[in-house]
Order: sequence, then C-alpha cells, then structure tokens
Amino acid sequence: MADGFSYKDILEQLKGEILGGKYSSSRRLPSSTALARRFNATRFTIRQALDRLRQEGLIVAQKGSGTFVSRQARSRLVGVVIPGISYSSEFFQPIVASLIQCAHERDYTILMEGVWTPNAKNNSEEALAVARRLVERKVAGVIYQPLEYSQNSEAANKRVLELFSKAGIPVVLLDGDIVAYPKRSDFDLVSIDNVAAGETIGLHMLERGAKNVYFLMRENWVQNVRNRAHGVGNVVLAMGGEWKASNVVCGDPLDADFVGRIMRRRPKPDAFVCENDVLAAGLKMTLEGLGVSVPGSVMVAGFDDVQIARITPPGITTIRQPLDMIAQVAFKRLCERMSAPRSTQTPFHAVCPFSLVVRGTTRKDISANGARRIVTKGGNNL
Repeated sequence: MADGFSYKDILEQLKGEILGGKYSSSRRLPSSTALARRFNATRFTIRQALDRLRQEGLIVAQKGSGTFVSRQARSRLVGVVIPGISYSSEFFQPIVASLIQCAHERDYTILMEGVWTPNAKNNSEEALAVARRLVERKVAGVIYQPLEYSQNSEAANKRVLELFSKAGIPVVLLDGDIVAYPKRSDFDLVSIDNVAAGETIGLHMLERGAKNVYFLMRENWVQNVRNRAHGVGNVVLAMGGEWKASNVVCGDPLDADFVGRIMRRRPKPDAFVCENDVLAAGLKMTLEGLGVSVPGSVMVAGFDDVQIARITPPGITTIRQPLDMIAQVAFKRLCERMSAPRSTQTPFHAVCPFSLVVRGTTRKDISANGARRIVTKGGNNL
C-alpha cells in the first residue's frame, strides 16, 4: 500500500491509468473505498480526485452501476470538418486556430478535414468519405460546419451526421444548422443569431433612408444565409415596407449583365445586403462600373468583416462575428457532450454576440476605410 499519497498524486496517477488504457469502457473503476485503501488516503481526498476527473470529462457515473471511463478518455482525437476553409479561408482560419489552441489546452489532438472538391455535384461524396475516415479513426467527437453551396448539401449533411450518430460520436455544429429556420436539428449549434443580424443590418439601411432593399447571395444557399435574408425581410415588413421573394436575388455580383438587370427593376433598388463581404465588394465594383454611385445612389453591406471589407474604399458596412469565442464555445460544448450520454441532453444553441460595423458604403459622412459606429448585439446560452 502506498503511504500518504496527496490529492495531486492520486489525481495524476488515476489520470495516467485512464489515458493509458488501463480501464476499458466495460470495466468499472474501483470504488472510493478501494481507492482509499490503495492510496492510504481518506475517502474525502479520493472523492476530490474523482470529482476532478469527472469535471475533466474522463469518467462518468452511471446510476446503479458505478463509475466508468468516458468516451473522450478512450480517444483523445477530435475531428474538425470545415468545408468552408476551401473558399472562405480568412473567415474560418482563425476559428481553426482557436480550436487547435483549445484542444492543446485539454490534451486533445485535432484531426482537421476539409472538403476540397470544386465540383458541387461531387463534394457531397467527399464529405461522406471524410466522415467515414473519422469514424474509422474512432474520434471522441466532431465539430462540423455543414456542407454549403452544393446541389444536394441538405441531404449530404444529414447522411454525414447519421454516420456519426450511428457510431455514437457526439457532434457540435459550427456557423449554421442543417434545417431551415425556425426549426432546429437534434445537434448542438454554435453561431451568431443570423436572423437578428439580418434584422440589424436591414434596420440600419432603412434608417439611412433605403426604400427598396434587396438581399444578394450565391446559388445553392445555406441555412445561415437564408436566416440573414429572413432577418432583412422581417425588419423591412415590420417598418411598413414591401418584401417579396423577388427581393432575394441569386447570382454573380461580378456579372455586369446580371447586376444591370436587377438595377432596371422598378421600383429601383437603393440598398443591397450581401451574404458576405466578398460578394459586397464585388457588387460595389460592378455597380460603380455601371456608373452607379455607392453609397450615393445605392448602399451596400455584407457579413463577416473580413479584410476586403476594411480595405475596399470607403470601407464596407458589415456584421462582425466573434471568431475566437465561437471556436471556444464550440469546443467547450463538445467536451461536455463527450463526457455525458447524449440521451440526457437536449439540443443546445449557443448564440454568440455580433457587431454591426458601419463604414462608408452606407454612410456618406465616413472617410475612406473608417468605421464611424460599432454596435454589439445578441449573445446567450454561453
């Protein structure tokens, strides 16, 4: 019998044995009485060590059965699947960097996966192949940004998540859900409130005098983009304006013919909210090439506050997302999922705050690339 083990010694010894694979998922840990005898310690000290192991997600108590090693203790691998990094690296790279830092702090290793197939017909198959690889690697959990801009992304996302669910792998969704608002899927989600963000930027346009607001996006739109458009429509209608399905337009903002056709509509558009900053910058360039002044004749705004919003004169009004917070909350929630049975928890939406950053594309009185006003809104369940 060991003589006088301290709480720290007991904790480190048990943690090493758990992570080293001494205890299988079917083998119950020794009782606190047995551990007290082994370490020549009080049961209070043993309970302290076990509580700490439970807080770290390494063990779980099953009522009437005892204490067992958790799934996350059996695997220190976490899968991160972010298709968007192939086409929006500036937005997703900081999220990935924060996830890696979170994993390092909790002794996990990240298995990073993307979906790089440019063909929208084939990228769903690549996403399924990625999911199968992670299942084969027996990851403890997955952070998944739903597949976007694919002709069958909705079906592909459901198939990917079914693979993880059948394998008993918990998943936290990042940036957007896989079902249409206001429905929620059976998976945890960490994002901003895209409906509220759309309402906020739409209201800003109306307050600046806009009468005919449009929402511009790419084809095969995704749920978070739909929610942004929904929010813009909400506030236009609430303020007594007119909003129809035709106010949401899909196309390439660099296509002068497409933009020209939209500008010939009556009543003529005087404001565009774009699904992201890249589309907003492209639209601004095309409008000015057509002789349309921004913001003199038409206001333009985007989402995400990536670099192009800051360097495009006179600066693009946008919604800024707290990328580090999104990553940290997502990883924390995944750890909670990995340490507790899924059946005991209901789907959880962690809503991170967002900021309206007002720049020159909606304000004539702002100097080039300056930001006159930054307003932060939202955030709950964090």
